Amino acid sequence: MSKQLSAVLVAALVAGAFSPSLAMAPNDEAQPTFYRDVLPILQANCQTCHRSAGENIGGTIAPMALLTYEDTRPWAKAIARAVSSRAMPPWFATAATRGQFHHERVLSDDDIAAVVGWVNGGANAGDAADAPLPRKFVEEGSGGWSLGKPDLIVKMPERYWVADEIADININFSTKITAEMLPEDMWVRGIEFRVGGTHVHHMCASASKPGQQPALGKFGGNSLGCIALGAESQRMPDGYAMKLEKGSSVGFSLHYNKEAGAGSGFFDQSEIGFTFADGDASTLKEVQFDPIGNLTFEIPPNQDRWKVGAARVFPVDTELLALWPHAHLRAVGARYEAFYPDGTSELLLDVPNYDQAWQTTYQYKTPKAIPGGTRVQVTMWYDNTAERGRERGYDHTKGVLLGTATTDEMMLGFISYASSRKVDQLQQLLGIAPPTSGSPPTSGGGQ
Repeated sequence: MSKQLSAVLVAALVAGAFSPSLAMAPNDEAQPTFYRDVLPILQANCQTCHRSAGENIGGTIAPMALLTYEDTRPWAKAIARAVSSRAMPPWFATAATRGQFHHERVLSDDDIAAVVGWVNGGANAGDAADAPLPRKFVEEGSGGWSLGKPDLIVKMPERYWVADEIADININFSTKITAEMLPEDMWVRGIEFRVGGTHVHHMCASASKPGQQPALGKFGGNSLGCIALGAESQRMPDGYAMKLEKGSSVGFSLHYNKEAGAGSGFFDQSEIGFTFADGDASTLKEVQFDPIGNLTFEIPPNQDRWKVGAARVFPVDTELLALWPHAHLRAVGARYEAFYPDGTSELLLDVPNYDQAWQTTYQYKTPKAIPGGTRVQVTMWYDNTAERGRERGYDHTKGVLLGTATTDEMMLGFISYASSRKVDQLQQLLGIAPPTSGSPPTSGGGQ
């Protein structure tokens, strides 16, 4: 687990874990109990991560399970502190977009009152007959894949040894998809990255067409996406997919970050699971993933609120599927805004307390439609002061530029999106001949 994530999780939780045992007060119908009041809250908001084999969220590992009363009881006081301060569960978007995204983990005032009341009243178990049925998780029986067992798994070509003396390194790999693995072109609805733990700062991947050089470490029409600590895997809505051509090569771009020293080395063989889309390929909308980013910024020393922005105009009607701000140690805030052709604007996402230790993916429950001509603007704020430098381990006396090391910076507002036109409509618009019977269509691009 990274230092920064430990500061958020463990400091809030361990502080109360070994405090004197709470008195076991008699059960009272008005007094919250674990089985009746607290367990449903844990199931809805906490157990995704807090279990022995939590959901794949970029290598993040929760420090304890919260599945049973026996699991939870030793942490009662710490849990009350964490939810009262809203440090847990982790959700960093403001209430302005409440209810729009999957995986939204926000406790209501009533939820918090129930947890705190349970603890203050003695943290009683209550009647087990009041408990909801145990929550079922997708990866049960799937080999640990959060989106279910993939149709195709592509791994790095071999295990890579991140040596003891390595602290920070970016390195690329490529794996050819053989005819046995993928005998024909397919459309992919689900993409899940499984990385080798919390020392993988981030991983990006791309699919290069047969005969092309792998686009390692780059973004564009062949990008398969990225993942980092805290980022969930994405299953695209029905009717949306990315194309994966037979004979393609998958490029893996890995950034490893750890403390160098004896015994710190580890092996990694990260992998990608692909879930294929069902139905007629010509009716799909093709998804792209790339960033709205600024590559030329400089953050001066001793600045506590330095702003960096970038924007893009989407020339055709477009549907946004997910937003994922990405930056490094100095980043403290991120915001996406849409400026529409009619002169109006809309806040798409506001993350006022961004932390690279938990890089949440904000995936829309329903794709967000924007008209052609919309300008999407991404703004990020950075803190390059002495206090944050001491806390995060970087030199605040120097200006910082774009760079791949963790102590460098990035300003990337990733977006998953698709043209509102279906693949066959794009082909007709662009004058591309329709495919022969039984063959998948040729991609016309996302815009």
